[in-house]
Amino acid sequence: MPPREFIAASAVPVAGIVTSRLLSICAALYLQAVAIGPTLAQSSATQSTAQPSGTFRERIEAAARDFADNPRFKGLTQQQRVDRVEFVVGNMLYVLLHEVGHALIHEMDLPVLGRNEDAADEFAAITLIRVGSAFSQHVLANAAKGWFLSDRRNREIGEPMLFYDEHGLDAQRAYEIVCLMVGADSEKFKDLANETGLPAERQKDCKEEYERASRAWETLLKPHRRSTDQPKTQIDVEYGDGQGTFDVLAKTFRSSRMLETIAGVLADQYAWPIPFKMEMQVCGHPQASYEDKTHTITICYEEARDFVELYRAYGALPLDLPSSKGAQSTSADQKKESKRPQKLHRRK
Repeated sequence: MPPREFIAASAVPVAGIVTSRLLSICAALYLQAVAIGPTLAQSSATQSTAQPSGTFRERIEAAARDFADNPRFKGLTQQQRVDRVEFVVGNMLYVLLHEVGHALIHEMDLPVLGRNEDAADEFAAITLIRVGSAFSQHVLANAAKGWFLSDRRNREIGEPMLFYDEHGLDAQRAYEIVCLMVGADSEKFKDLANETGLPAERQKDCKEEYERASRAWETLLKPHRRSTDQPKTQIDVEYGDGQGTFDVLAKTFRSSRMLETIAGVLADQYAWPIPFKMEMQVCGHPQASYEDKTHTITICYEEARDFVELYRAYGALPLDLPSSKGAQSTSADQKKESKRPQKLHRRK
């Protein structure tokens, strides 16, 4: 993956409001990626027969062309519009797979050696790596970029680093995605590793790290694969009201039957021990989570908008990697003058 595909910078920011067309494309790609992506238990030979990248590329490019006459996108090239669509799609898909990882850990009572958040990140990354398509690789690159941009936003607004938090720091989560990609194919992702500054000595350990994580998830999930003679578990879905501000989001995802499609795939692949629920809601802040007490995956409408705002503020700028000396804070005057959106959440 050439560095320019990872950075994808431009001089003109995208509009802060997500259009219905962009949301429709995001939802369509979201569905297809989950529905036709191979599962961890499938062989590499089976995976190689799935070739969805052409369809994804065509849909993304069609969406980008539709923006050409939109005044808010005036001055953007076709590639710059494509970059924006890919960024939102990639990050939303990664978020969903991360929450599915949490659901699997809890509902299947899977043992986890380490932090649950790290394990869920590994599940999302490994699943997309093993899909093996050009689109899935773009998804992961954009997910890593999302964490790098989030880290930059944190440093610019002076948000403190919470070393006691259950999550890793945003930059750490970005580098873990890059490392797993390098571990899966060091030659294919060599440029990506160099572009993100992943040290050569760290790259050497990535192959073993990827193989360990991949083998662990495969081993843990194998007993929970649903056989053809097993009944499918009921997975309920719900789309909450958009409450005016998010009506476009609510309508788009509801009409696309996104949750129903994802629920169908999960019910088909796994023998879940108990019914559970997937929902989209207005939450008051960008968030995605799995609640083990209610057995519910919640994706907030604000989450998609946050990715658009993140790219609007930082996607056009050169990639600003965190210093090895730690986060750099801005002066009080810089903070006061900054109009970039503040981070209001940490994705679970």
